[in-house]
Amino acid sequence: MFNKLPYFVVLRNIKYKINVDFRKMISLEKKLEDKSIDDTEKIMYALRNFYPFFYELENYKQLLTDQELFKEACSKILWFYKCGRENYHKSASTSSSNKKKYSYDYDDEYIWGAFYYLFNIDLTKDKVHWWKFKAIMNSLPENTEFVKIIRYRSYSGKDKDLLELKQYWELPQAPEEQERLNRLYELLK
Repeated sequence: MFNKLPYFVVLRNIKYKINVDFRKMISLEKKLEDKSIDDTEKIMYALRNFYPFFYELENYKQLLTDQELFKEACSKILWFYKCGRENYHKSASTSSSNKKKYSYDYDDEYIWGAFYYLFNIDLTKDKVHWWKFKAIMNSLPENTEFVKIIRYRSYSGKDKDLLELKQYWELPQAPEEQERLNRLYELLK
């Protein structure tokens, strides 16, 4: 709240510009979830899309020759993804059963609607820093449709009406969120 949002990271005393838009981080999440892509390709995607400098193939190849720099670059991606905080995503998007509470693909209209209605942020056009995006997502008010849907999906009681709403709003093919995050953290260590 009191610090400026990061737009650069320092690797080995050199300042590197980073892609901070929320779309890049969501794209990275999706790529890491994709079981049809091998780990090497996922790491390459993360590094080349997070750091514009490493998008150039020659610069990326040079990064691969320096293991210390490579590890530091991966670590900074993870630091940025977690909004500069330890344990930031432990419970932000999962319920006690570790089932995924929301999907950027299936809930996009509700997420867009909340951002636009409350803050006049058009997620289809506006560039939004990942940290700002996550802060807003984590503090959306209870009366937004998106938060209501998350509550339905998280319901664990016996009320018949709420159980029907939970079933109605259930995500298709809901992978376990914690498994996805653990995989992301493992790949970027």
